[in-house]
Amino acid sequence: MVARPRVPYFSFLSITLFLAITLSVIGLFPIGFFPIGLFQLELLAPISLPAAYAEKPPLPASAPPLDYRIQCRYFPERTTIVGRVDLTWPFPGAQPLEQLALHLYPNAFRPGSTFRKESSGKHRGYTAGQGDDGEMEVTRITANYDGESIDVTKSLRYIQPDDNNLNDKTLAAVDLPRPLRPGQRLELAIEFRTRLPRVYARSGTAGPFVMAGQWYPKLAAFERYGQRGRTREGFNLHQFHANSEFYANFANYDVQITLPKGYTVGATGQETAPPVVQDGLQTVRFGQAWVHDFAWSADPRFRLFTRTVTPQGGRPVEIRLYCQKDHVHTADRQLDAVAAALEGLAAYGPYPYAVLTVIDPPADAPGAGGMEYPTLITGGTPSFPGERSAEPDRLLIHEAAHQYWYGLVASNEFEEAWLDEGLTTYTEGKILERYKADTRIPVRFFGFPLLYSPLRDGCPGLFRAALGPWVPDPIRLDSWKFASEQSYAVSVYNRAALALYSLERLIGEEKMQAILSTYCSRWSFRHPGTEDFLRIVAEKAGDRAAKLFQQWLSTPGALDYAVGSVRMAKGPDGPVWTIRIDRRGELGAPVEVAVIGKDGQRQQFFWDDGERYKEFTLPGTAPEAVVVDPGEKLALDINRLNNFWAKEQNNAAALRWSLFVAAVCQGLMAVGL
Repeated sequence: MVARPRVPYFSFLSITLFLAITLSVIGLFPIGFFPIGLFQLELLAPISLPAAYAEKPPLPASAPPLDYRIQCRYFPERTTIVGRVDLTWPFPGAQPLEQLALHLYPNAFRPGSTFRKESSGKHRGYTAGQGDDGEMEVTRITANYDGESIDVTKSLRYIQPDDNNLNDKTLAAVDLPRPLRPGQRLELAIEFRTRLPRVYARSGTAGPFVMAGQWYPKLAAFERYGQRGRTREGFNLHQFHANSEFYANFANYDVQITLPKGYTVGATGQETAPPVVQDGLQTVRFGQAWVHDFAWSADPRFRLFTRTVTPQGGRPVEIRLYCQKDHVHTADRQLDAVAAALEGLAAYGPYPYAVLTVIDPPADAPGAGGMEYPTLITGGTPSFPGERSAEPDRLLIHEAAHQYWYGLVASNEFEEAWLDEGLTTYTEGKILERYKADTRIPVRFFGFPLLYSPLRDGCPGLFRAALGPWVPDPIRLDSWKFASEQSYAVSVYNRAALALYSLERLIGEEKMQAILSTYCSRWSFRHPGTEDFLRIVAEKAGDRAAKLFQQWLSTPGALDYAVGSVRMAKGPDGPVWTIRIDRRGELGAPVEVAVIGKDGQRQQFFWDDGERYKEFTLPGTAPEAVVVDPGEKLALDINRLNNFWAKEQNNAAALRWSLFVAAVCQGLMAVGL
């Protein structure tokens, strides 16, 4: 999912920055002059995607062990889904199992839930209105053991392993009447009723539009001994949090949805039977093997656009765009972006499914946009999609990239969100800089884009723009343990992507390509963890690279190298210059230092001992300039302004800035602000 840190549109600072950036673009101020912590537009050298494409087999030949058969009916007037899940599960554990665990995600929208407490009814800039609640009620559970049916409904109880919030009902345990033996086949029938909220956090409704995500009772992910470092087999048990997303085992889905005639339905997988129309209702049927969730969306206003593409090294994929009728003028642009994403993603292996569905939410349902589900993504058409803007292309490329790092390898988003969001954000940047080289982001005033500011490569610079003075949590952290929503978003999206860019620039693009294609090929359909990724880094780039990257993931703090001082001392043969380079952040990295002499000659130094500072001594005349990380390999460095020292400082920019700020203040006072 795309994170959207909330930023106030109107303040003295935002007006000042807006005008300053405007003047920068037309050449009155240098863009690099402005403070990094406030607004950062870094201009970095572009990197092309490699020409070599990885090979990856299609879907596994065997069927997944878990099987969902779901029949449901949607009642628009009550925004309610009533249904039944028939779940079949050959138990994969090595020890007898006495209870099951179910995710009941719609209960996150109940008052008092952990999600509501942590989010205060807000989610990534969108707010729930009064009475916009949702819930799920499990009305009956029947377990079938070797042909014997047993009602276990009364054994269901809600559990809260993360925070002991007794009002949270997003996770439930169901006691089995007798232990489930290793290899024994369990059949479970679950009847349920889900009331969807007005959409503000992924799932819900807005008028006739419905986005049904995480809408049915879902078996928690079962992990075997040793998987992701587990010391004991069992379910991965977590409630639903404001920052967390999802984690589940792969399964086969066969889903029938009944709803009023006239609705157009897009869903995970493909239609497996023609619609059945009777008594003003229609029943549609979708199916897909080897996915770990099933989502669907419906709206009578949808207009369907399709395009079939064949990414290099892969098989044909049909892109199905369910577009709002007032967005049809953007249909080709949306299809182009998704097609470019699939072509770029082929660098890591073929997309193994036959279809990728794109849902275009209406303007009154922005909270449904920017989300990923297996073989289905939701976009978001901006009100002013400028031709040179990165939107909506960036959003669609990001969500399509999730089909690999969320969809295929299926890492644990509760505990290791960076493995999905970080890799997805990095991949988004790699594709975007190739697909839309003149990438631009909108500078907004009261929410309206007044200017599209160029980023040239548009990727590390785009991700660096969100860095700021948040609490520096480690990148690798349980999702609900971050200090704030802002810290979560900056860490698992932006900082994780910048760490990957930094790793790439240190080890080389070829090795980085080998890491990611191997990771995708080796771990598709297997639920890897961070240690599995690090082992591949060590395998392809060496132990030092793996240890460095692990430090970036696990250490709270920032990476910030700076020119500390340049001072002269008298030596026996004349003046001696001592250059001090500081490590001002908690993170370390190998760093290059360039000292430029009066004649333009450059001396290069290398520092990699992990100390807080390093001094270099040079005889002779004073250096003209000192540059830390001249090749800009350390994209994770939070402050590039302190990377440069010059013998003769140019004060003209500071004077122009002071005069500009004074003029803005006078203008604001003149209009009474």
